[in-house]
Amino acid sequence: MRFIAILAALVMAATPAFAGKRIDEYVSGYWTTYAYQNDDGSFGHCGMETSFDDGMVLSILLADQGVIIAFWSPKWQLRVGSTTAMQMQIDRRYDTFAGVTIDDPQGMVSSLGYDAQFWIAFKAGNAMNLAMADGRSWTVNLKGSSKATKALTVCFDLYAPNGRKGMFK
Repeated sequence: MRFIAILAALVMAATPAFAGKRIDEYVSGYWTTYAYQNDDGSFGHCGMETSFDDGMVLSILLADQGVIIAFWSPKWQLRVGSTTAMQMQIDRRYDTFAGVTIDDPQGMVSSLGYDAQFWIAFKAGNAMNLAMADGRSWTVNLKGSSKATKALTVCFDLYAPNGRKGMFK
């Protein structure tokens, strides 16, 4: 999955891409959480992902830059380098627009930074609606997201370098 290697490079910013590996996977509801470790043993990110019937995979990542939402589908043929907008709604708790960057023919990412309101709503929510500017949309069942986000914050506190612990409580 070339997108994962590219995503790891994005998350690591100026650090060269490594093949890396997932460690400490945990399943809660529709979500699988994991830590991503670079080949050199350094921390990459902590992530949780779910997949859809149409083949799309949605990932929520915790990294040095904050929360990153990543989308990937083997069916997509996107124009790399382009950008678009996405509306995110979580129940009646959260409603915002975010920029999305196409960084792979099959993938796109959106960096939310340290948006505490998103994190609070996501942990407590029942459903998240994502609507892209081009008309594509998805409804994400957040069943298991409370436990998965707890696992994700434990992952970040365990693996992130010192000085970043406790950032996603």
